Amino acid sequence: MFRDLLALLDAEINGDRAWEDAAAIHAIDRWFTFSAFHESAHLSADRLREAGAAKVEILEAPADGHTLYGDWMMPLAWDVDQAFFDIIPPKGTSERIADRADTPACLAMWSAPTPPGGVEADLVWVEDPHDPKACTPESVGGKIVFTSAAPASIKAALLEKGALGIVSDFQVSPAELPGAVTWVNAFGDLPGDWGLTRRHMLGWSFQISPNEGARLRARMNAGEKLRGRAVVRSTIQEGTLPAVTGVIPGSAKEEVLLLGHQFEQGAVDNASGIGVMLEATRALQALISQGKLAPPKRSIRSLFVSECYTTLFWAETSRRPRRTVAGLCLDSPAGSPSLALRPPQISVNPQSQMSYVDALLVEIARQVMRQSPLHAWGEQSFSMTDNIVADKTIDIPCPWIGGHSRTWHTSADVRDVVDATLLRLTAIMSATYAYLIASADAGIVSNLAHLATARGKAALAAAGVAEVADSDQRGLDDAMLQMQYLAERHAEAVATPLKLLPATDRAKLRPDIRALQRVVRRAGKDEAAALARRAGRPGRTPCTGEMKGPLAKIHPRRLVTGPVTFDRIQPEAREGKPSPRWSPELFAVLNWCDGRRSLAEAALLAARELRRQRTLSPDELAKGFDPEGGSMLGYFEFLRRHGYVTW
Repeated sequence: MFRDLLALLDAEINGDRAWEDAAAIHAIDRWFTFSAFHESAHLSADRLREAGAAKVEILEAPADGHTLYGDWMMPLAWDVDQAFFDIIPPKGTSERIADRADTPACLAMWSAPTPPGGVEADLVWVEDPHDPKACTPESVGGKIVFTSAAPASIKAALLEKGALGIVSDFQVSPAELPGAVTWVNAFGDLPGDWGLTRRHMLGWSFQISPNEGARLRARMNAGEKLRGRAVVRSTIQEGTLPAVTGVIPGSAKEEVLLLGHQFEQGAVDNASGIGVMLEATRALQALISQGKLAPPKRSIRSLFVSECYTTLFWAETSRRPRRTVAGLCLDSPAGSPSLALRPPQISVNPQSQMSYVDALLVEIARQVMRQSPLHAWGEQSFSMTDNIVADKTIDIPCPWIGGHSRTWHTSADVRDVVDATLLRLTAIMSATYAYLIASADAGIVSNLAHLATARGKAALAAAGVAEVADSDQRGLDDAMLQMQYLAERHAEAVATPLKLLPATDRAKLRPDIRALQRVVRRAGKDEAAALARRAGRPGRTPCTGEMKGPLAKIHPRRLVTGPVTFDRIQPEAREGKPSPRWSPELFAVLNWCDGRRSLAEAALLAARELRRQRTLSPDELAKGFDPEGGSMLGYFEFLRRHGYVTW
């Protein structure tokens, strides 16, 4: 189906050129100010034009600290001229332990300015800033707090107790990079908050490496009384946050989306994603210009965004998402294998949005990665990043290619840890995926349905093995019903390629598609029957039970685009509930809420989607996003009061 296309792209795509593009973007974005973001947007727009893209635009979203897109409040704009932190001993000369001119990540994003002459105060070590007995106004008031805690998690509490600022050697534990400095890009007040908005307190935080932190603690433990001097010359004000887009034009109104986030400090996360997209665009346009590829039927759009903020801005202000038939997210795709926590992964769609695109991308990856057997790769279930366009309220099936580097959000995420070979291989995968969907006709649609069928049968066989392996943890009926659930999801995926065809062509192909769906459903029944035979209960029909109770009587319909964050709710009105911004449990439940299903049905489907040892009850599932409450009904009543759902 795509062997000839792969061969053409294999000869055209250049990993070194993609590396140069990624390095150029990183050289600007590593400063992570809004003025740098605009400079970098102009660079990537120029590179898109040089790659042959048409209709290149720089979009500007308000960065005003109050505008909402979906449930995400846009942050305020932030810029920095200078920032440094000095240690002042009782005797001797001062020592500079953090200087943004050398290490941009040493200053937390959205750090507020100090007075022009800076701030000088005693430095005090606080082991646990969350402990009210160890952290009091008397112990931290008027002082600079040194800690190993994540600055965003303690900022508000420390400022309320009178602390002047923070110095932290915090690092995400898997990193194990003692010489690296952590990049702090979340500086709200409450757990789950992200960018600084008008409702948040103003403060500053300097980050130092674990090595520097250990040295500083040793001096303090030895009895040395240290003072600190912080100078931050920054501005926090209204501005704009850019996004960049351009297309390889097609003849129809429909589009295929390549999505990556720019405007971060890292080279792997995520200048490498932009390098992949630029090279994929350049190669496709070159092959089209040379007459080696026909112009696609559907346009192929590249969109460079600031993660979820400008993704939702684009989704809510543009007509294009409604014409987008499929997407592909490129987030941290090309880090050095020697620094990887695990190989690059293909994160597939949520099961409420199961699609042929997952089968297609996995098969393309299988073919492409044979070129480099030392570069491992894998597949994982849905994991939320910029691929929030896969949310049912946006409705773009969108897998994600991404890695998990130890350098994530640290000063060690530099251009030298970007792997040019992985850039090349990922660009081949991305270009093949985008062009094949953009050019799909009835013949390709039929092939895609067969590919989804094969994937479904293989997935059901693997799920059957998993059920046997964990049979001591699960009841037979639960396991058999899980097989039925998975069979139905994969059967639905088999039919999704039909969306690429006009209505008349769909009708011609639908009988074949239904036959393929029957094949998948039969495979699910066979696996369930095999489980029953193994349990010594051949012919067993699992008992589903009638859904009763209050959850069965309400049919929630979503009113807000994208994942819920509680950004639109004042902190005092949240009733102590943490932000569910990255909650896989709530994301899954809401994706099944369509106004027709009951909340009981939506909760059960989400529990089956997220199932591990067994299928959780609705209230057990709710503990994932409401640990203190834990009632699914109570939580959804809360959501209804605040305008997130209705019934």
